[in-house]
Amino acid sequence: MTDTLYRGTALADSFRIFAVDATQTAQKARDLHDLSPVATILMGKMISAAAILSMDIKNQDSEITLRIDGNGELQGGLVICNEKGHVRGYVKNPKLFLDDADDNFHPGRSLGEGTLSVIRQSPHAQPWIGSTELITGEIAEDLAHFYLQSEQVPSAVALGILIDPDARIRACAGFMIQQLPFAAADKAQRLIQNLRNTPNLSDLMDMGLTVVEVLERFVFKEMDLNLSEFRQIEYRCNCNKEAFSRSLITLGLEELESMQEGITPICHYCNAEYHFSASDIAALIQILKEQENA
Repeated sequence: MTDTLYRGTALADSFRIFAVDATQTAQKARDLHDLSPVATILMGKMISAAAILSMDIKNQDSEITLRIDGNGELQGGLVICNEKGHVRGYVKNPKLFLDDADDNFHPGRSLGEGTLSVIRQSPHAQPWIGSTELITGEIAEDLAHFYLQSEQVPSAVALGILIDPDARIRACAGFMIQQLPFAAADKAQRLIQNLRNTPNLSDLMDMGLTVVEVLERFVFKEMDLNLSEFRQIEYRCNCNKEAFSRSLITLGLEELESMQEGITPICHYCNAEYHFSASDIAALIQILKEQENA
């Protein structure tokens, strides 16, 4: 089944809705990085959140980054999604196993104090960076706080993920609802009450419901909801040897000369290895010298 982003409106177009099913994307990330359970849950929630954030991308060749930095054992992670729905990312401590079994299913407990940052990047423009302190370590709550603090947009965010003991991801999804300025107070209050009465998203997915069904049956029960598929998403890294070559050149002559016996860098996002032999490094040194003499 293909992972899908959904977008729409509700209550006479006074609320924006964003939703995602990211199960296969999260599974590929888990497999590529061989993540522990707590790292899998963090990565899965960050993938859903970044995919939802990507629906605000308006320009071609643009991307959005969700970054979590914490001083706890898990340390945080980073996920990038572009306008095509291609996702890549990593967790800073991917193999973390905690002594308390229950802690391995609650990444927020191991993030500690830190920040949540959102970075929007477009060609030929300076990146936009916004950040806020981690309030609870739960990505959904912290993302809602980010929108309220940085953009003054009241938002409700839910992120859920279910994993089996064998590390298979049974479901990974999320949604975000944003109130527009002209939303009537009575409609907002009605939606808030529905959200309070909606069971935990992970529990509902455990019952076999999709994120769309959760929105239809619980969050917007007996309300007008217009939701449609927006685009597909998948885990896809954009790394290649040419890109690594350009990065190596930026290190400078002294650094390159220290690698003259060869080097095999590994991509942070997909763990692909790119071997640069002694002759490859010599060729890069020659390119750099020609650039400096031009």
